[in-house]
Amino acid sequence: MKKVVTYISIVIGSFFFGFGIFYFFMPVIIKHSKTIEVPPLRKVSLKKAESILTNLDLKYLISDSVNSSEVPEGYIVSSDPEAREDVKVGSIIRLVVSRGPKKIALPRVVGLSRKAAVDSLDVYGITNRVFINYPVREKALDGKVVKTRPKVEDSIAEGAMLTIYIGTEKRKVFLMPNLNGMELEEAQAEILKYGLILSEVKRTEGEVDIVIQQFPAPGVEVTFGDNVKLVVGQ
Repeated sequence: MKKVVTYISIVIGSFFFGFGIFYFFMPVIIKHSKTIEVPPLRKVSLKKAESILTNLDLKYLISDSVNSSEVPEGYIVSSDPEAREDVKVGSIIRLVVSRGPKKIALPRVVGLSRKAAVDSLDVYGITNRVFINYPVREKALDGKVVKTRPKVEDSIAEGAMLTIYIGTEKRKVFLMPNLNGMELEEAQAEILKYGLILSEVKRTEGEVDIVIQQFPAPGVEVTFGDNVKLVVGQ
């Protein structure tokens, strides 16, 4: 009788042991042996990448941050393992995050001739530039850099456009400056400096008080006293 009880106890114990393994340990083993494909994360914001990886039962680690002119600041440049590679559930994905474009200090070009300014900018690798004639009353400023946008006190993102204003003695005809992208108040000040008249401001959907269109268009020949019309966001 004692042997029978012992045998039954062993059977029942084995049953519960097997039950525990099947229902508790096996899911864990299966989960950790399961593989999943790393999702494409390049040019995805860090916040969104975190959400994507969490939903896939993957972890992440920011392994580095680099400057990039292609990937905005705070977005993913690359991952390790790379997209489409198979990894185990629970694996750590190492991310490289963008710091945005490299910043370049602007050289002091105000007061220089156009040629001297170009030579200086070439040394700094600033090649994306546009020149705009800027009316001046002083003859000494004729043909010289009056100001830049961004200002010389600021830095500029690598590859970004630098606008250089060349002093031009007030003459009858000059080229219409580019006002697009300026704040309305700044554009009004530019129009006044050029001896032009702001005759109309229309509102349309867009970023508030930012110039979307201008008439005459940039680069068109105008004379002092001409009317200017602007379309700005609201």
